[in-house]
Amino acid sequence: MDNTVLTRGRHLNHVAWLYDPVMERLSFGRERKFREKTLQHMDFASNDRILDIGCGTGSLTLLVARQLEEASLITGIDAAPKMIAIARRKAAKLGCPAVFSVGVSEELDFEDASFDFVVNSMFTHHIDHELKQRSFQEMYRVLKPGGKILTVDIDRPTTLLGALMGWGARYLLIQEELVDNLKGNLPALMAEAGFDSIGNLEHVHGLVSFFSARKGGGSE
Repeated sequence: MDNTVLTRGRHLNHVAWLYDPVMERLSFGRERKFREKTLQHMDFASNDRILDIGCGTGSLTLLVARQLEEASLITGIDAAPKMIAIARRKAAKLGCPAVFSVGVSEELDFEDASFDFVVNSMFTHHIDHELKQRSFQEMYRVLKPGGKILTVDIDRPTTLLGALMGWGARYLLIQEELVDNLKGNLPALMAEAGFDSIGNLEHVHGLVSFFSARKGGGSE
């Protein structure tokens, strides 16, 4: 697999081999619980076609696949080829035909109105303001009329600890991409792309929100 990353957004290609061991062991099970909470907030039907953007090593994608009539209905994409390679190995080990491909959110390689549901989890804080705009526009484009989106990510902090963690990461990691999130701009960016019915389903750890929205048209 070509390991070239074709985006200026931040990615984890260089540490892909460490991602699962670090996240699973150092989080003491919280990472899996977070994925399960994300799944609980995904309002989809078992025959929906689903896109997971910034899927990483495919852990959430594979959880969703279990809920579908056909696991091949879900596609996970990530800009990091090494992450996708790991996701494919995990799927093969499980005998799961979920689809994984290298791709960038700002230029999705799918036709208009291809998906019923789009999810992105802990992804948008890795890309700058312009890429966020383009990515939400692309998510809107590939959704069918009436399709839904779930965006799970860092949001405006609501606790002192959340503020220390969020703004501390912004300056310690020199990560300007966090600013939109920390200022609470994600709902506005989603609305700018055309989404409506935008709501905050849950806010956890004083720092992370679960935003739902839909593309107009289609049956209610």
